[in-house]
Amino acid sequence: METHEEDDATPERSHHSPRSLLRTLNILEHVARQPDAVSLTQLSQDLGLPKSSVLGMLRTLTEYRYLENASGRYALGPSAHRLAVAILPGFSLVRIARPVLHELADRSGETALLAILDEESGRLVYMDICESERVVRYTVPVGTTRPLYCTAAGRVLLAWQPKEWVERYLEALAAGPEPLEPPLRPDEFWASLEKVRREMVSITQGEYIPEVAGIAAPIFDREGGIVGALALGIPIERSKASGARLIKMTLDAARGLSADYGHTRARWCGK
Repeated sequence: METHEEDDATPERSHHSPRSLLRTLNILEHVARQPDAVSLTQLSQDLGLPKSSVLGMLRTLTEYRYLENASGRYALGPSAHRLAVAILPGFSLVRIARPVLHELADRSGETALLAILDEESGRLVYMDICESERVVRYTVPVGTTRPLYCTAAGRVLLAWQPKEWVERYLEALAAGPEPLEPPLRPDEFWASLEKVRREMVSITQGEYIPEVAGIAAPIFDREGGIVGALALGIPIERSKASGARLIKMTLDAARGLSADYGHTRARWCGK
């Protein structure tokens, strides 16, 4: 009769504590680094944890398919692979975009931001930010989310989504429990997306935050799909004085970043 290493240990009760969460992540990370599937005993020894503690976390990770258990040895499961597929493009974009963000912030004197679409929440996420060095500047933490319909980067991200996706997004907004602020005017909204596609840039003046203007342009990949938006956040009074210059800088930076992704200038102009 086959026996597995789980048989000689009793799992500890889970406490759902920060320490337990970190231990679970450490197990997942450790398994990911191994060239072959790893046993309970090896994990316990490598991580310096009791078998009973490790076993409880292994069972949870296996239940949710972050790990797979074959004859008492553990390897990454399909949920872990799906998570990697979702995360890696964002990190790759951040790595490629970071020097472009720094150059744009240095040249413009304004805060440069990299935004991507979070389809599940229907919002944008700022994946990376390079703040202006001016005393008065737009500032926001990495990871901040914003609505799509009323922000410069959000409209860029919406403008290259399939029409059916945008319609579902608008239906979800309309079904929300609270009135939208700022309000959404459908005719103006669709016209704004057409303008963004035509001009390759989105500009807002105090629509989401009254004292902040936004300028954003799309980042395309080799196939012409949108992977993100490059944006500037600008105190509104400064944007009025130097808007044309900042628009050109944002467009040039987004074109260059798209080229880094394999998108050609000819295909950009043909969008």
